[in-house]
Amino acid sequence: MRIPLTILAVVGVLLGAFYLFAPPPDPAAMQPRTDLPWQVTANADGSSRVFDLELGSATLADAMAKFGGVEGLALFEPKDGALALEAYFGNVQLGPLKAKVIVGLDATPAELATIRARARDREGSPSGDWKYTLRDVPQDHLGRRLRGISYIPGTRNLDAAFFRERFGEPAATRRESEHAVSWFYPAIGLSVLIDDDAREVLEYLPPRDFVLPDGATPHGPRDS
Repeated sequence: MRIPLTILAVVGVLLGAFYLFAPPPDPAAMQPRTDLPWQVTANADGSSRVFDLELGSATLADAMAKFGGVEGLALFEPKDGALALEAYFGNVQLGPLKAKVIVGLDATPAELATIRARARDREGSPSGDWKYTLRDVPQDHLGRRLRGISYIPGTRNLDAAFFRERFGEPAATRRESEHAVSWFYPAIGLSVLIDDDAREVLEYLPPRDFVLPDGATPHGPRDS
């Protein structure tokens, strides 16, 4: 069956009008992404750039502009180690992966002790660590610099091949359990926990602050 020429003409006019009057595409949406979790740049001063944030100078305010609102603040007291102030975010979507994001915040020992004193409650863990829930609001800490970022993908079982393709071979590894191994990339300040039974965790530090943990085994190109 032939389509009448009048119908074809009308369709042509409508398509032309759509092309003429449709809003132009947003140039920002057409730019290549620079904030994916495997896009990490080490800077000459020992800092690094990841998620479009400069680790070493970026603040909680910068992190909120990138990741959205803070869901909570907490103070962690490990059984063996120093107090740590952290802010955590809900579901963060960057590129193809949705993830939980936690940022460590810079604070002096005296500030951490004061923050712990005003915490409303605490929870223990079998390992002997304590987590203190804070009454503080994010605005109380906007100017604090980020000490590091933990990125926990919502997708489980991202295997070794996934990380090797994006980061290359690790400089060192450490067996954490029968099901989990950590990969370390000191040059970019990154550690990756690959866990067959739980979610993977990527932790970013400025390279100048990165120290291989005890028990890490250096690896050559074919050892991991």
